[in-house]
Amino acid sequence: MRPIPIFIVGILLVLLLNNACKEELAPASDFGYEYYPLDIGRYWEYRQDTVIFDPDIGMVRKDSSSSFVREEIVDTLRDNTGALLYRLEHYERAADSLPWQINGVYTLGRNEQQAIRTEDNLRFIKLVFPPNIFKQWNGNASFDEFLEVSVAGESVEMFKGWSYSITNSDTTLQLGDFSFDKVVKVQPSDYESFIELRSVQEYYAPEVGLVYRELWILDTQCEYCCNFNGDLCDMFSWDEKAEAGFILRQQLIDYQ
Repeated sequence: MRPIPIFIVGILLVLLLNNACKEELAPASDFGYEYYPLDIGRYWEYRQDTVIFDPDIGMVRKDSSSSFVREEIVDTLRDNTGALLYRLEHYERAADSLPWQINGVYTLGRNEQQAIRTEDNLRFIKLVFPPNIFKQWNGNASFDEFLEVSVAGESVEMFKGWSYSITNSDTTLQLGDFSFDKVVKVQPSDYESFIELRSVQEYYAPEVGLVYRELWILDTQCEYCCNFNGDLCDMFSWDEKAEAGFILRQQLIDYQ
């Protein structure tokens, strides 16, 4: 076999090194980090519409309300492993003419594989990277899915049956005056039994983050609608037969 000329070996080495550098310097957009942007000074404002189902004597009250939510990244910190976190201040107000009232302090984080949000000591894996369609993960792995949450005085296992997946990775979404392209749809839960519904959807836009989410966390025993008649109960929609829980819709109205 004839030896390979030394200048050809040199060219091959240059090409290999060049390719290696390209791999190391792959743009962040290849991984989808732009769907979960983290910068001090960035904020999001949402309109929030809620229906709470409150069982009462002989009936179920539906208490509807609208409010506004503002979340702003104000600082950074490190966790006990040294990972970088972002301090997120959560504000609420009942009308846009009222001043904002702080209602919580959370943290956001992001590594090469996951986007993390921690609130009220619950750690959620909100996204995985790259956020490709059909990806699945356990976004609530750090806490018990049977954790009970109080809604109008009733205990609800809010996170029962949650299993995250990406069901669309390139859709267009119109929200008021905003139009977002290449939106990723995350479905944290699509769980339904005869007496429980846990339906959750979240939409993320590049360079913006969360633009819309909707949660249906509802329970029923078919008492008020149907006197425990299961066959009859099955004919009703969830917003007609629900006896505990809530429906929440949150839509982006401003951001920076």
